[in-house]
Amino acid sequence: MLVEKMRAVRAWFFEQDGGWYVQCKYGSRALALGKGNAVFVKSLQDVQGALATLKDATEAGELDEAIENMLKKRAKKAA
Repeated sequence: MLVEKMRAVRAWFFEQDGGWYVQCKYGSRALALGKGNAVFVKSLQDVQGALATLKDATEAGELDEAIENMLKKRAKKAA
């Protein structure tokens, strides 16, 4: 049976260290992006540009490897 349900969606960005961190999430988990799991921008206005860049990278398949790595880690934990 198909059920529609409202769910809270957490923001992909947060303020810390005098700027904003932008994450790319797969489900509820943040993907690893280079050395960490977030991109740092100095102002709230730059968050939109960072999200647009992440969207473009996703459409170009540049985050496929990060998603595969996360799924492998999840499978190891389940086993």
